[in-house]
Amino acid sequence: MSIKIIPVDKSNIFEWRTSVRTVFGDIPKKDVVKRMVNDRFMIDFETWNQPSDRLIAAFDTDINKIVGTGGADKYSMSVPGGNSISMAGIAFMGTLPTHKRKGIFSSMMNKLHCQAKERGDSIAGLWASQSLLYSRFGYGLATIREDWQINSNHANLSKAKNDSIRFELVDKNTALEEIPKIYDIFRTCQNGATDRTQGYWNYMLYEDEQTMYNKSGNSGFFFVIAYKDNKPSGYAFYNFDKESGVAHEDDKGTLRVEEIISIDRETNNALWHYIFGVELVEEVTFNRRAPNDSLYLMLENPRKLKRDTIDGLWVRIIDPISMLESRTYNYKGNITISISGQNQKDIEGTYLIETDGTNTEVKKVKNKPDIYMRPSDLSSIYFGGTSPGEHFQAGNIDVDDHNSLRKLTKMFFVEQNPWCNTDF
Repeated sequence: MSIKIIPVDKSNIFEWRTSVRTVFGDIPKKDVVKRMVNDRFMIDFETWNQPSDRLIAAFDTDINKIVGTGGADKYSMSVPGGNSISMAGIAFMGTLPTHKRKGIFSSMMNKLHCQAKERGDSIAGLWASQSLLYSRFGYGLATIREDWQINSNHANLSKAKNDSIRFELVDKNTALEEIPKIYDIFRTCQNGATDRTQGYWNYMLYEDEQTMYNKSGNSGFFFVIAYKDNKPSGYAFYNFDKESGVAHEDDKGTLRVEEIISIDRETNNALWHYIFGVELVEEVTFNRRAPNDSLYLMLENPRKLKRDTIDGLWVRIIDPISMLESRTYNYKGNITISISGQNQKDIEGTYLIETDGTNTEVKKVKNKPDIYMRPSDLSSIYFGGTSPGEHFQAGNIDVDDHNSLRKLTKMFFVEQNPWCNTDF
């Protein structure tokens, strides 16, 4: 067996996508692949004439077939303090069942990481279908997500609806124009959130007859925009799952909230009142919510909210200096951190962080470290989703002096927990 890592272009994109989806258990249609190229990859399929610089394939030269796939979307990610850093959004990873455990997956990951370094990305991030795979590549758990479910009989809020907020149900074209503007305001203020291109929105919100009314009875999207002082201040989009696919007077079903975003607490309160006020609903579900979402404290009986906690975004350090210099810190002073292991020889070393809280300088030094950790541990504490103390208790971080641990904990403390709700 001879494997080559090759770029993806118009000549092999259909084979590439078929290979990806075979791993996940379905077969894509050609028009779906074309739509992905046009919207998500932002390449005009009809005029596409050169290889993508972000998609790769593992090609078995003995059988002339693509047997593995990978890629990296381009994202800008908000960090503590409000700045943004560039992130390679690792996705489309898979190896055909016929070629498992032959080093193909590792070769593709290494290629994508090298490409990210060449582009100047500070980090790589991914949503893990199998979380056990990625710690050996230096990925640390940066954010947590929760999937929620509540019976509508128990969806009563403790605070009355804020009547200063008005709502408007809009069509798809209006939603595609207005919702991204609201999201952009939100994401620049939310630690851990990413940007979204217009192509991403087009791809995410695409519907056809098959997706609007599938066999499970899912309806098409409904879009509602909230206005505060006549200015857009939040939105929600959702669909219904009714077994018959048609709503009758007593035909209750599940309301699936795909996304709900607000830029102030009054709008947040009003949007939840709106969602729980939709009629002919027996159950409401929401995915990818933040663990510290305020809804839990807004419910009259929060115990009735079923919460499934799941790992969220995993992050790998590509450029530790640019990453560490980009965020603000809850500390004035310096600390020296040693990072090593997890097959990241290119970033191993001791780093001195000197900061006044807002302005930070980081450099590699020969000094004796205050703290010892793996790259994944630094990725994990960077956004504030987990604390240095938690990693110390888990045996992931070592210190010579517990004062250094206290200093590190204070330095990396965040007022706003990270949340990433962009799936890729």
